[in-house]
Amino acid sequence: MYIEEIVPNINLETKNIEFKGMIQEGKSESGKAKEIGWLKTLTAFANTEGGKMYIGVDNQSHEILALDHKTADKAALMIHRQIRERVEPAMDYDIQPIPCAGTMPTRYILCVSVRPNKNLPVTIHEEGLLGIYIRSFGQTVLATPEQIRELVLLSDNTPYDLIFTDIPFNREDFRKLFAFAETQGEILTEKTLISIGFISKTGLLSKGALLFADRCEDPRTKAVATAWPGISKGSAVVNASEEFSGNLLDVIAGCIHFIKNRSNNGFIKLDEGRKDYFAYPARSVTEGVVNAVGHRNYYIQGSQIEVNLFRDRLEITSPGSLLGVKELRKEKNIAQIIPRRRNDVICAVLELCHYMEEKGSGFDKIEADYSGYGEEYRPYVSSDASSFTLTLPDLTYRGVIGEESDLLPKIYVEKIVTGKNDLHILAFCFGKAHSAKEIAEEIGLTASTYFRKSVLERMVNEGLLLEQRDGKAVRYRANPDTVKPAV
Repeated sequence: MYIEEIVPNINLETKNIEFKGMIQEGKSESGKAKEIGWLKTLTAFANTEGGKMYIGVDNQSHEILALDHKTADKAALMIHRQIRERVEPAMDYDIQPIPCAGTMPTRYILCVSVRPNKNLPVTIHEEGLLGIYIRSFGQTVLATPEQIRELVLLSDNTPYDLIFTDIPFNREDFRKLFAFAETQGEILTEKTLISIGFISKTGLLSKGALLFADRCEDPRTKAVATAWPGISKGSAVVNASEEFSGNLLDVIAGCIHFIKNRSNNGFIKLDEGRKDYFAYPARSVTEGVVNAVGHRNYYIQGSQIEVNLFRDRLEITSPGSLLGVKELRKEKNIAQIIPRRRNDVICAVLELCHYMEEKGSGFDKIEADYSGYGEEYRPYVSSDASSFTLTLPDLTYRGVIGEESDLLPKIYVEKIVTGKNDLHILAFCFGKAHSAKEIAEEIGLTASTYFRKSVLERMVNEGLLLEQRDGKAVRYRANPDTVKPAV
């Protein structure tokens, strides 16, 4: 049986059509990631005119190599997982199983349909580098620098802070910014501000500039700092909590002050004098807070920077993935993370205020501050599609950093799970209902409107979660029809 017998008029690999016998993941004998090959094609479709990949079709003979139900499900899960972990920004795609007539039990081929992305270029994270591919006739090729520039120009994704408003620049509205820059030896002129995109040539403010205004009331600048008594958010009691908003310089100063005042700092008396000790190097704290402010995704409304002080560590979480890195899990080689900027205007202002350096050496400085304290005190970074977190260990803590004793139940889900945190949420809600706030805290996020609609509401619609209402209160429980205990 051939592909054209199932899908009429499809018999050649073209700019929009690709055949794959079977896709794989993991490492090859040469140490290369097997999934990169087929992910290149999918991202190339997204960067050009879209296309379809048929899995279960020999790419030479075009004969059908039908997949049984288990293999088809496994392949679909693999595609979702690898795209989620390696591809950025999000792709617009779906997976459709196509039954093969005359097979008992029914066997399938999979059709992965990719639509052209509005947010370009779509990149694939491979071996610490970012690959950008495009599609030509029947081939997937690496994009040239010129083609990459064309993709950027075609993109609908203009950085938030570079968008100009109709609000005219008035120097009196930015007294704090000009005064602070002057203390750092910088005299800000209109020529300088035009050169960084702070104001337009016609004197209009950018959205990034508005976040530095003395009377800024934009909720996007919000940061919440909390000191917890233990090593997790499990306690209903907090030692202290403060919210900071307004212009970004005030937010940075507020977060740094909160951390400094509630950290375990002091000194030990010695015969010959005294020896100072501190929980967190001051430079690392400043770099961590400034990094969160400079690189957060300001398009995500209803979100906030979170500063969490635990008994053993400091976590600084910023909305949006770490640009250029699809996923990291407690990555300790933080100086090796490729720095990419999401907000040119904001970062340029922070440079002029001497909070940030152009070369993006913040993680290098943090790694240097902690060098010599041992492996157990190495800072680390975690990142996913919704946020990134810098963790600084408390240098005065004696014990295993971040050690948790509570274990979630093992579960089996009888449906394809697409969200990165879905399995964690289902395990947490298995057998016991939880509120949106409790669920968000369990996975380290904020119970924002975005989280409720894009995560919890989606999981309810997919039949993974059940809503339990008591008046206005809503709690969520794993659906026992689809979520089972693992045997």
